[in-house]
Amino acid sequence: MRVLSAAGYFLALGTVAANLGGCSTPIRTLPGTVKSLPVVVVSQGLGGTLHGSVRLEQTQGSYLVSKGKFSCTGSYALSGVRERIYVPIFCSDGRKGTASVHNDPSLMSGTGSFTMSDGSTGEFAFGNDAKKF
Repeated sequence: MRVLSAAGYFLALGTVAANLGGCSTPIRTLPGTVKSLPVVVVSQGLGGTLHGSVRLEQTQGSYLVSKGKFSCTGSYALSGVRERIYVPIFCSDGRKGTASVHNDPSLMSGTGSFTMSDGSTGEFAFGNDAKKF
């Protein structure tokens, strides 16, 4: 299995850059409720293994992963989320990137990969798939 960005989602603040085919089942949460899923990112270019979480609120998903003082974050709209989406990554050292996220049909776990502005790459897993790392 390949791992990132969850977090997956990988994984990192912005909007979904593009949506590709697949399931368009919307994620629905009740007003005022928040779902939190674990995310694990693996990238030598980002310093090894980072841990964090994906937050799913009524209309927006966001994530934060970190290792020590270094962190990466991002957000995306939940409307129109599909089995494959692209999510922006913003890191505390100024690097930016894009993660390609492959959601399972429930949209509550998945894996992906990413590329940063400096050419660094990595993999990630979130939800139940994060338990495999």
